[in-house]
Amino acid sequence: MDIHQLKIDIARAQLGTATELFLKDRDPISVHALACGACELLDGVGQVKNVEVLSALVLKLQPDMKLGKVVRLRNQYWNAMKHFYEQDKKTVREDGDLLGSFSDVQNDTVIWEGWHDYQALTGVLPIEAQVIQVWYFAINEEKLAPEVDKHPYRRIFPDIGENDRVEQKRRLRRACEKYRGDRQIMADPKTEVRHLVNRRIN
Repeated sequence: MDIHQLKIDIARAQLGTATELFLKDRDPISVHALACGACELLDGVGQVKNVEVLSALVLKLQPDMKLGKVVRLRNQYWNAMKHFYEQDKKTVREDGDLLGSFSDVQNDTVIWEGWHDYQALTGVLPIEAQVIQVWYFAINEEKLAPEVDKHPYRRIFPDIGENDRVEQKRRLRRACEKYRGDRQIMADPKTEVRHLVNRRIN
């Protein structure tokens, strides 16, 4: 069995489940843990296969940045969620302030990153992930490079920056439903047609 493909498949299962929970506004801690787990696997496969996943792109654009720092920034909440002790296995971690600042908003970036890396490795994305990519930049235009045309994002999600979080998520769900019914997009070879969650039990 190809271990790299197996890791991608595991990451896809984690990321798909995280995304479905995210869209349904379910437990954000579980969403974060699943999405970060997927990001770590996809990032590792990307490094081994020399594919430009997000961490590689960051290091390319910021040569002074170290990979360890990129990973720590991505995993800071996840590490606080999954570890009780510091690395010495004796000192209890002091994560209260950090975890107190956690909310569903922190899931936006890790889900976006996971699907970015999945697409870099596989060349395809489910329709929900495609919509999330557009939604993410529509509500975070400052993350786009200055030369990027913002009109496509504004056309699909006009004035979404003026909405509160609840309305932003509602509009995201409606857009996912709308574009899943678009035959042209669903027929595109770059669209992965299977659902987010594999509902079969082997």
